Order: sequence, then structure tokens, then C-alpha cells
Amino acid sequence: MPQRDYIARSNEKKSKKTKKESNVKKILMLIIGLILLCGIGLWFLKANAPTPTLPATTTQPNTQQSKSELPSRPEETWTYIRDLETRTVITDNSQTSQERLAQLTAQQKQQIEERRQQEEARLAQQAQPTEAASTNATNGTETMPTTEAPLTEEELAAKKAEQELLAQKQAEEKRKQAAKKAEQAKLAEEKAKQQPAKIVAAAATPADKAANQAGKFGLQCGAFKNKAQAENMQARLAMAGFHARIATSADWNRVFVGPVGDRAATSRAQSNARSVAECVIVAM
Repeated sequence: MPQRDYIARSNEKKSKKTKKESNVKKILMLIIGLILLCGIGLWFLKANAPTPTLPATTTQPNTQQSKSELPSRPEETWTYIRDLETRTVITDNSQTSQERLAQLTAQQKQQIEERRQQEEARLAQQAQPTEAASTNATNGTETMPTTEAPLTEEELAAKKAEQELLAQKQAEEKRKQAAKKAEQAKLAEEKAKQQPAKIVAAAATPADKAANQAGKFGLQCGAFKNKAQAENMQARLAMAGFHARIATSADWNRVFVGPVGDRAATSRAQSNARSVAECVIVAM
């Protein structure tokens, strides 16, 4: 039988085991070293990494439209307040104040008549140039040279008749205007004579004065030639709460309010009616 060396075999087995164990240890050490190297590298990269720059956020302007605001209320200035503060109210019912009131009304009537006469004179002056222009036109037609064929006797007679008719019409119009002017002058003289008589009669009758002092006063808020204007004033006073009426005499339409009462009540009504018209206290 062949001889076997069992001791050498056992040593070989031991050396193989030790080699295997040393190889395993080396592998473990390598793995641990790699892990450590990776951790150190990651930490180094994190420490030296650049700080991220954030994009600048641009603030957009507020494009919302502001709410529309209503304008402030206008400050109104009323003239009647100033008039009331500076106005002097006469509450004297003595004889002298009554006479002064009668004189004032007479003066107002006289002023109204003077204005009416001035307007009539102005209208007459405006009518005169138109008449002169018409006469000049007729004269011009007469003096214009005629280049037409000679007229017959019948045509000449008809032309003369037409001219005579025109002259008669113009003469009649002139006569009518002269008569109107004379009538207007007579009416003005009669009214001027009647006004002093009325003033004297009012001053001479104490009974009427006592009645006036008792409370026969009213307001006169205008005198108009055009009745439509008087009706407009009457409607405005009625809307303000006054009982107004129209009195027509000759060519004038006067708007009256009242009788209101005594002079104090009438003066209060006058101040209330000032927002509508400038009224005057009159005796009724």
C-alpha cells in the first residue's frame, strides 16, 4: 500500500482556511474604505457647492382701477338770504307813512306811463323810416328811365290811377298815425290829471286811512303789456302758494296778490314772494 502523509495534509487545510479568512477581511476593509470615501466626497461637494441664485421677482403694478368717486355737492349761494339780512322792514302805520306809500304808488304808475310813451315813440320812429323807404321806392320807380316801347293812352291812364291810389293810401296811413298819436297824448294827459286827484282824495279821506290801517294791503308783482307774461307770473306765484289775480286796464296787465292783511303780514308775504318776483306793497 502507498504511504500517506496525514500531517502534511492537515497543514495544507489550515493554510487554505487562513488564506480564505484573510481574503474576506481585505474585501470588508475595501468596502468600508469605499463607503467612507463616498461619504467624504459627498460632504466635500455639499460644502463647496455654489449658493443657488433665486430669480428676482418683479412686482407688477396694481392695475386695478380706482373706484369712481362722485363729485362733491356744489355749494349754492342764495341771494335772498343776503337780501333778508340787509332789508329794512317798515312797520309804521302812521299817517306820514301812509301818505308816503300813496306817493310811491303814484310815482310807480307815472314811471310805467312814461315807459309806455317811450315805447310808443320808439315804434313810431321805427315806422317812419319804412314809410320813407317806400316813398323813395315809389319815387325811384317814377324817375327810372323807361327803355320799353311807348305806352298807349289807356295804359298811361291806368298807371296814373294806380299812382293816385298809392298816394291816397299813404295819406290815409299818415292821418291814422297822427290821430293815434293825438289820442295817446290825450290819454296820457288825462291819466296825469287823474293821478294827483287820486292822491289828494286818498289824503283827504280819514275813513279810507283807517280802513287801510285795519288791514287792506296787498302786493303788486308786475305790470306787463303782453298778457302771456302776466299769466306766466300768475302761475309762478300760484305755484309758490299765493292767490294771484290779473287786473287789465288800458294796455297793461297788472298782477296783484291779496288783499293779504295788515302791513306786517303783507311785508312778510313780500319777503316770501321775493324768490319769485320783486313785489311792491300797495293799498287795496
